Amino acid sequence: MDKLLTALRENLNALPLTEQQKQTIMNNMAPLIREKDERLTFMQNRTLKDKNIAINLLNQVIEDMQEQKEEVNKANKILTQQKQLLEEQSRQLRESLERLEMSYEELEQFSYIASHDLRSPLRTIASYAQLLQRRYGGELDETADEFLAFIISGAQQMNDIISDLLAYSGIQEKKDQFAPIDLNEILCQVRFNLHAEIEETQARIDSGPLPADLLASKSGMLQLFQNLIGNSIKFRGIQPPEVRISAQPQGAGWQFSIQDNGIGLDETYRKKAFLPFQRMSDRSLPGSGIGLAICKKVVKLHRGKIWYESREGEGTTFYFTIAVD
Repeated sequence: MDKLLTALRENLNALPLTEQQKQTIMNNMAPLIREKDERLTFMQNRTLKDKNIAINLLNQVIEDMQEQKEEVNKANKILTQQKQLLEEQSRQLRESLERLEMSYEELEQFSYIASHDLRSPLRTIASYAQLLQRRYGGELDETADEFLAFIISGAQQMNDIISDLLAYSGIQEKKDQFAPIDLNEILCQVRFNLHAEIEETQARIDSGPLPADLLASKSGMLQLFQNLIGNSIKFRGIQPPEVRISAQPQGAGWQFSIQDNGIGLDETYRKKAFLPFQRMSDRSLPGSGIGLAICKKVVKLHRGKIWYESREGEGTTFYFTIAVD
């Protein structure tokens, strides 16, 4: 401010003014110059303060970014390790699945070959046992007749098990036999195949409309419906069997249900119901315990799933889905 006042006085001295005029101008201008100087000083101080604040904020942002960068680097390192671990686990899982598939295929081949080769000697045993029964039945004592009956019955049961094993082993090959089929015709064939059982038990089989142009394995669908309907007749209650079949669209496929009024299934068997050789009822009843395993394999072949709902003494409803390409 002193510099401004000095410059003003020098300029006034150069003018043709009296000392009184010069002093009056100086007195009037001094407050204005002082006010302006204070404003300039305030603005300079404010600018410096704002500049410092901005610099401090920028420094803080830079520090935060550096800390975040370190955290991101740590997170990336952890994620990379987890990714490598997942990739290794996935590789091990693929190898395990490949080994499991190979073992499964080998087991199926062994099951098929063993079952096929067992049939010939089994037929021989059954044939000679039946021949002994025809020729010498009644001529031997009761114990001998009973033993022969056990042999023939056991051979027949073994033959049924082998037939079911061969059917179970050959299901995968049915994928190459997919073609449009009419499930209403399949149901007619099942009725024909189970004619004796239906007549004997006075079973009633009702069905709503079924898909008439389903891309599926004909023999597989026949096995599926015949096993489930046959079970409904076999495991009947006191009343004559009543079986209700229905189908409804579900997404890109179909959901089916087969409901009966039979003896029902214990819920404790739910996890093992579809495993081979699982007998969940009176073992005096005929059957190999492979029927539901065959059903599950047929459904799986058609990219579906199968389950049941049941209460003992109140019947069972089997549900299964079939995918449609």
